[in-house]
Amino acid sequence: APPHRAGDPPRPEGMPPEDALDLHCLRQAYPAIRALETDSRQRQWLVFADGRRVLYRDAARPMVPDGSPVHHGEGDVASSMAVPYPLEPERPPTPPGFAPGRLRSPELLAALYGGDRKAVGAGLQTVLWQGRPVRLSAPAAGALAQVAGRLDPVLALQPALRPYLDPEGGFAWRRIAGEDRLSPHAFGIAIDINARRAPYWRWSRARPHPLQQTYPPEIVAAFEAEGFIWGGKWHEYDLMHFEYRPELICKARLLRKRAQDAAPHVERRLQEEQGHE
Repeated sequence: APPHRAGDPPRPEGMPPEDALDLHCLRQAYPAIRALETDSRQRQWLVFADGRRVLYRDAARPMVPDGSPVHHGEGDVASSMAVPYPLEPERPPTPPGFAPGRLRSPELLAALYGGDRKAVGAGLQTVLWQGRPVRLSAPAAGALAQVAGRLDPVLALQPALRPYLDPEGGFAWRRIAGEDRLSPHAFGIAIDINARRAPYWRWSRARPHPLQQTYPPEIVAAFEAEGFIWGGKWHEYDLMHFEYRPELICKARLLRKRAQDAAPHVERRLQEEQGHE
């Protein structure tokens, strides 16, 4: 087995480090997930406390070169976590195919939040955002309230940021525009804020959009701190869109810590190599 690396969570014997990282973050984000099991066909399943199972990886599923399933936008859980999300202040280029978090596991979302409108609706809560009610799943609503608390002192010093925050909506049982799959809004895990200032890729000819680099980092950082990813870091950008995906934020933080812990060792090795030249 590969050696345990700095920044990695404890790894069950025989489990590859990336799977251990994913499982750790999935369990941190969603405590109902208890284990990862492999069946006789070498498919891996996330096992919930109540016995439900959600596909983590199907090794036989055909893949395209960037690691995404052939069916655009949907896949198993491992695929949904394969592309690391870049935390602020990172805003890397967004070439075609780069969309960390835009690929989702509909089976996982259904297991977490409900498989139909009625089931999702039963788990919604109302939270005030900029003085207006927004309905989200209970975990996302609680996280959004924490985002608001983080932004209050920022807005006191920078009131010009306030117009960016006008809510456009949370829960909505609908499909993604131009696609045949359910939107994350249908599961109550996404909020859109001020579409007039922060457009959607289908509404603009700009590729990339200038706001992908200039959108206020204070807003993005506050959302990321509470488990939301930002659609401005996708090639098919959705600049108004913040989506509750705490497993991706957890993985991004651990990967950043791994890189930071490794940096002194890399620097020392480079110095040693230079000393032998």
